[in-house]
Amino acid sequence: MMPGFKRSDKAIVHPGEKYTPRERVWKILDHQEADRVPAELGGCMSFITKQAYFRLKHYLNLQTFPFEIDYWPSGASYNPWWLPPIDETIYRLFRTDFRPISLRSTRPFVPKKLFPDNSFIDELGFHRKAGETYMEFANPAPLETAQDVDEILSDPYWLDPEKDFTAVGLEKKAKKMDDAGFAVCVVNIGGSGIFENSWMRRGFSKIVEDMYLKPKIAETILDKVTDQMLTLYSMMLDEVGDYVTMVATGDDLGAQTTILLKPDIYRKFLKPLHKKLFDLIHKKTKAKLYYHSCGNMKPFIPDLIEIGVDVLNPIQPECPDMDLETLKEEYGEKLTFCGGIGSQSILPKGSVQDVEAEVVRAIKAGASGGGYIIAPGHMIQPDVPPWNIEALYSAAIKYGTYPINL
Repeated sequence: MMPGFKRSDKAIVHPGEKYTPRERVWKILDHQEADRVPAELGGCMSFITKQAYFRLKHYLNLQTFPFEIDYWPSGASYNPWWLPPIDETIYRLFRTDFRPISLRSTRPFVPKKLFPDNSFIDELGFHRKAGETYMEFANPAPLETAQDVDEILSDPYWLDPEKDFTAVGLEKKAKKMDDAGFAVCVVNIGGSGIFENSWMRRGFSKIVEDMYLKPKIAETILDKVTDQMLTLYSMMLDEVGDYVTMVATGDDLGAQTTILLKPDIYRKFLKPLHKKLFDLIHKKTKAKLYYHSCGNMKPFIPDLIEIGVDVLNPIQPECPDMDLETLKEEYGEKLTFCGGIGSQSILPKGSVQDVEAEVVRAIKAGASGGGYIIAPGHMIQPDVPPWNIEALYSAAIKYGTYPINL
């Protein structure tokens, strides 16, 4: 039998624990201390690449199933990193508290055009090629050469949310996981956020140039993508809004060392659209809003809090100004932080002892008073050895018990 959530599966309350995963997560999100610090892997936005996942399964002596190898949750455009579903056995072994749910694609992925170099045009018009790790973009972007608004709006590759996706059956699935005691998370619908989906269609440099020189074109693309996102989240939350604990969205606003956009440009073009989406999410569910942004994005944190973000991910410790202890001191009363374990440094390059020390550091920095979920500081990359993944979650169990006394 394939692994996965079954009707008979119930969340396990281990000896010494007081809460189910859902109860534990809600206390943490409400900035209260629970029985232990919640942990996340593949249940919301803390992903693992297939290469690392299959090595982990082999290391744990777990069977690999054909559907894991062929898994595309919603088409190539929405799964550019070739990410696997997580075996329920791993969820339980690592005592992770979250289970994911997302919209389903109504059709299988079929390349629109193939090229001799094995690249292809995907269903949304992106020129893609499979790399060793990721599904890579090739130039030009679909709308990069478009000259005016009419040409942009008439592009045949625009997503049709109600045709391309369905929420049928998801209410039953979400209720089952919620009844079983898990914290259910709506995984980032559309694969990326408003800004990312927009620049992937226009090209990053081109859409930033448009914001300065051709604002009407930038606004047209951003508004079109926003309308699509509003429809997708409405479809999803109309079905599952009563049963979810967190709803994930996001847009990368930071690079490794600096921000991607000037704050005034973000506030002019993106912040109103983010607010429109976040307002919709908060209207349709009592779940907390979980926002993902890579990199050094600290200047935007006050803006995100203002427009309704409750949880910030992934808190990359390698990036300047993203120190978990400092962020906790400055914003810990208003935000829950998810992540913080070095996925560029400690996880791929450290020893098991280094990983354990990193977990202790993160718990000391973030766990006091609730408001912290332990997870990698980004997706687990192919070069992360499986024993370090195991060490992360074993240390979370060992050292993450409240009251924290480290």
